Amino acid sequence: MALRRPAAGGRDRRPAAGEARAVSAPSPVAMPALLLEDGLRLRGILVATLRAHGHAVTVCEDAATAWEAYQAARQPLLLLGGGPQRTDRGDLIRRIRALPGGDACVVVVVARDRAGGSAELPEGADDVLLWPLKPGALDLRLAAAERLARERAGREAGAAERLRLAERVATLEAAANAAERPPSRPAAGEPGPAGWLRRLVGRPARVPAAGAGPAEAATAPLAPATAAGPEAAAPPAPEPGAVAPAGAVGPEGSANAPAAAPGAWWEWDLKSGEIRFAPEWKDQFGYRPKDIGVSPDEWFRRVHPEDLANLKAAVGALLEGRSAVVEDRHRIQRSDGSWAHTVCRAVAVRDAGGAAIRVTGTHTDVTETRGLDPLTGLLSRASLMERIALALRPARGPERRTSAVLFLDLDRFKNINYSLGHRVGDQMLRLVAERLRRCLPAGEGPDAGRATAAHVGGDEFAVFLEGIADVNEAVRAAKRIQDELLAPFDVEGNEVFTSTSIGIAVGNGDYTRPEDLLRDADTAMFRAKALGKGSYVVFDAGMHARAVSLLKLETDLRRAIQREEFRVHYQPIVELDTGRISGFEALVRWQHPDGELLLPGAFLPVAEETGLIISIDRSVLREVCKQLRSWNAQFRRSPLLTVAVNVSGVQFMRPDMIVEVDRTLRNYGVYGRSLKLEITESVIMEHARYAADMLAQLKALDVKLSIDDFGTGYSSLSYLRRFEIDTLKVDSSFVARMDSDEDSWEIIRTIVTLGNNLGKDVVAEGIERGRQRELLLALRCRYGQGFFFSRAVDGEAATALLAADARGETLLKG
Repeated sequence: MALRRPAAGGRDRRPAAGEARAVSAPSPVAMPALLLEDGLRLRGILVATLRAHGHAVTVCEDAATAWEAYQAARQPLLLLGGGPQRTDRGDLIRRIRALPGGDACVVVVVARDRAGGSAELPEGADDVLLWPLKPGALDLRLAAAERLARERAGREAGAAERLRLAERVATLEAAANAAERPPSRPAAGEPGPAGWLRRLVGRPARVPAAGAGPAEAATAPLAPATAAGPEAAAPPAPEPGAVAPAGAVGPEGSANAPAAAPGAWWEWDLKSGEIRFAPEWKDQFGYRPKDIGVSPDEWFRRVHPEDLANLKAAVGALLEGRSAVVEDRHRIQRSDGSWAHTVCRAVAVRDAGGAAIRVTGTHTDVTETRGLDPLTGLLSRASLMERIALALRPARGPERRTSAVLFLDLDRFKNINYSLGHRVGDQMLRLVAERLRRCLPAGEGPDAGRATAAHVGGDEFAVFLEGIADVNEAVRAAKRIQDELLAPFDVEGNEVFTSTSIGIAVGNGDYTRPEDLLRDADTAMFRAKALGKGSYVVFDAGMHARAVSLLKLETDLRRAIQREEFRVHYQPIVELDTGRISGFEALVRWQHPDGELLLPGAFLPVAEETGLIISIDRSVLREVCKQLRSWNAQFRRSPLLTVAVNVSGVQFMRPDMIVEVDRTLRNYGVYGRSLKLEITESVIMEHARYAADMLAQLKALDVKLSIDDFGTGYSSLSYLRRFEIDTLKVDSSFVARMDSDEDSWEIIRTIVTLGNNLGKDVVAEGIERGRQRELLLALRCRYGQGFFFSRAVDGEAATALLAADARGETLLKG
């Protein structure tokens, strides 16, 4: 996904999907912030910047006051300065982390020392600001910190919601346990729920008092209905001596009468055991008058099995007098077999002794509003599944109908959220939904049945096509959607371009479960993304087998991380003219339990996709620093030995990466200049502004930086000048062909000349033949690595290579 401001004038070419132009800075979502800083200058800068971003700032000059302020307001964002109070920061962070929910995003200010390093970083900090501040650094670090704080706030809100749901479930279960449970099989003479209900009706009950507590009063029905029972315009009047529920006015002007569609009433006479349903109630669910009898079973046997226990608990509480009203959400099966989501509201009329003699209530069909995604107005994932399930039912006619699901993913949508914020991202999703509606077949809509559009989550959408002729119709629909979404979007003054990857799954009677059809379309979508942005792929059986294999691989990877099965091997980087070792590149291997040593290509793509790469990267960094400490103690070298570690794009985009690197270096007592981090140029260029700040902070730790696979992507002279890069690595694909392909030789010559002119080291990868070394030397390339010198070896073998190097031996052959 790419974005640019509309041009002020003149013509400019339309950028391809993924290309970025000048980006406008969004207005960040304001979050309360707590600032601890007693220095006037830094405090003024931080306060001004925070307020410019819309933050409400609480300013404290000492740690004790900051602790009190945090306890009072629990600000999600904390900035801890680097003045005299820095000695108290560590204790403050530990106290905050010890609190329940004390997961605020903590950013600390660390002063650069004269050698370019930084002071010690407190344990528990999430991010770091280096003082003096570089231009633009504060804005970028604040954006990263806010993103992290929002993620944590979202997780905390989700946890709170799960807790509330758990409490609600516990309450319902308690109510259900208090009410008598129906037998698993109806007893003789008591068909289904009716016998259970008759037992409840016969029990003495207490009348809810007028001052009923919240559990009773809070669920009171909302408004009177204008129509009543099945035969008249209002429910029957109470019998002589009957007592209306507390707070009720009575059936005709009832303040407590449930609100529903006009006439959608039912009335249950508990003495006779009969329940009468209004014609409008029957019509609401597609039944004819003669389809519904007078037994309560007519209602309860149509309730979804998953919802029945809660409904019984609510009705039981009403009949026993433990609740003044029923307000329950449950599904009722329509005449066509589909499920209507309803809200049931009911009140009981009692005799003078407090026993319930009649219950009057309504059912309101809320399927349409419930089934819509609130962000886009399209169907929700759950409603889409219901639509597909209905279409897959075998009883839909003698001929099988062909159906298809198109699973859509917006390519690189995360760039919008990273650069412009989630508010702009949400607006983009709404605009995509509008275009999807236009892409549906003429005369159809998302609720018309033949073509159904849904927002299934995040940047993913789905279109369900029912009754299509063949797979070609689904492919034409996919192409139409891709063409529609290629046109630029105007999102709050930004012109945004995107492409769409689509997976297509087609069923003609071979699917019985909707989740299988959606799963296979999702699998095909991932295959489409692997082929390149803006592609579409039709699912085949082999894809499912591959998906199952990848799922097993992910499970094995998680176990491997827990069992520490990853090993670090080291490939020497040598001086091409002397063959002496100048450093190593660390390469991860997986020692699989079956005895096989797996290379990165077998597992890293899945690790990156699932986020497991973060744990792997951290373990590799720790092992490398541990090994460096050992080598530095054993071999006195000048300059220091360096080890290059590859950093994944996923890890590089994490705001806490700087803290992780700094902490690991300190824990093992390793100089930053002994560590070289290798980052691909595509990762840097796709997030240039963010990368500039990250690279500057890494350089402040004295860490060396290398661009991996240089020449395969952007290869921009401007970013080499802008970023503090130490090394360029020539991709092995050029080296492999340089002695037989003039173009490859010319590319390498250009890279080496560029690096030498800019004062960068150049390392050629994949040297396998002596001829390649000779050609590289002729081009004045100084360093190289490859099988010609040595394969990647374990730590023990690498130590032996260093020992031989110390004795004057080289890795030159012949």
